[in-house]
Amino acid sequence: MSLRRVFGDETWRLARSGDAPALHLAADLLRDGDPNAHGYDGHRARAFALALEGDLDGGLAELRAGRTDDWPFPAALAADRTRVRYLAGDLERALEELRPAVRGVRRLDPEISDLVSALVVRAPQLRLRAVRLVLEGGTAWQRMRNAATTLAAR
Repeated sequence: MSLRRVFGDETWRLARSGDAPALHLAADLLRDGDPNAHGYDGHRARAFALALEGDLDGGLAELRAGRTDDWPFPAALAADRTRVRYLAGDLERALEELRPAVRGVRRLDPEISDLVSALVVRAPQLRLRAVRLVLEGGTAWQRMRNAATTLAAR
């Protein structure tokens, strides 16, 4: 089982709960004392921690530092950049960051739809733009369901 599969969701859960110290610890553990070990996941955890601490630029730089030629895929990077902006409170730009993860995809990752709803809960003024965004990707059923979910997000 890959590290991403084991730690990816837990890292985001810690970020959503606002636990920056735990994210810094997770980043250290994922790197096992080596800044280059387990590349992206350690950088991702640190990026979330920095964003929670109000360092948006540092968080985005941390994601860039963890990238390799083959990971993350553009859609996964767009989602993580959105998460960093979300955590730092840059909600309008966060929504725009998601476009590459949504536009034209055959099946939309449910985590993306959840992230759009979370953005709308924090910034209701983005609701219509968010609905337009979720209508850009996924199956016809997903588009309808995600639009309805986004409209109903409170």
